[in-house]
Amino acid sequence: MKFKALFASLLLVGIVLSSCKEEVEEASSIPNCDVLIETNATDYVTLKIVNNYVTYVRSATALMPTNFELGYGGILIYRDQDGKIQGCDLSCPVEASRSVLVDVKMPFATCPQCGSRFDLTFGFAAPCGGPAKETLKRYKAIDTGSKIVVSN
Repeated sequence: MKFKALFASLLLVGIVLSSCKEEVEEASSIPNCDVLIETNATDYVTLKIVNNYVTYVRSATALMPTNFELGYGGILIYRDQDGKIQGCDLSCPVEASRSVLVDVKMPFATCPQCGSRFDLTFGFAAPCGGPAKETLKRYKAIDTGSKIVVSN
């Protein structure tokens, strides 16, 4: 009888746990904005090399495809030390402003306003100096074999 009760309890716990959402979105000070970037051939070649990066920012003079969505402050795409492609917002989560973007000098990104520093080495974009307590806002980044697609 005890075995049946134990089995029923374990079965119930298993059902509850299996129904939980597997991915939990990280909370961020950066507002949710649409993101969609598809790299061109030149940027794709640049991003094939570990520790290389490209940025996409709003500019009155730069021509961007009309279907690009640049997140909140702009998009940073980079290949981390493990060779994985990563995408994140350029806005500092401490400042949470479209006009305060991190400066990238691999393997770090640094906020020019508050001095927060983010480690890009393994794709976490985790704070490693300054007042920041949260990562740069991260997005899905996929290498299709001919381009990189970053989206949310």
